[in-house]
Amino acid sequence: MSAPGRPKGENRSAQHEDTTVTARRASARVKTAASEHSFKIKIGNTGATISCVAGQTVLQAAVAAGIDYPFACASGNCGVCISQLDAGEVSMLPRSDATLSPEQVAAGKTLACRARPCSDVEITWLGRGRR
Repeated sequence: MSAPGRPKGENRSAQHEDTTVTARRASARVKTAASEHSFKIKIGNTGATISCVAGQTVLQAAVAAGIDYPFACASGNCGVCISQLDAGEVSMLPRSDATLSPEQVAAGKTLACRARPCSDVEITWLGRGRR
């Protein structure tokens, strides 16, 4: 039996298939858009240059690339991933106000776990490296 408003013979299964196909197409568009907006990150401590897709933080990209970037909480509360932004631009996700002072931010300090590249960046971690 067709639901009201649907042509006779159309069933929920067909509607579900249409929704699934649409969701897959939307997901593919998002992945394509993300790959079109990827940035390069040069890690000063290692000399490595890695890729960072849109929406990824410096820390996420570094860990995904196998870089042993120092971090602890990964939520902007501890400051272990404090870094110097040597070149480029990042946007900052919310963080604890106690983690970075306004003076540190003005001097180019950032948190790798909260920093999303807006361009190609060069960054050097200032925290102690993990062993």
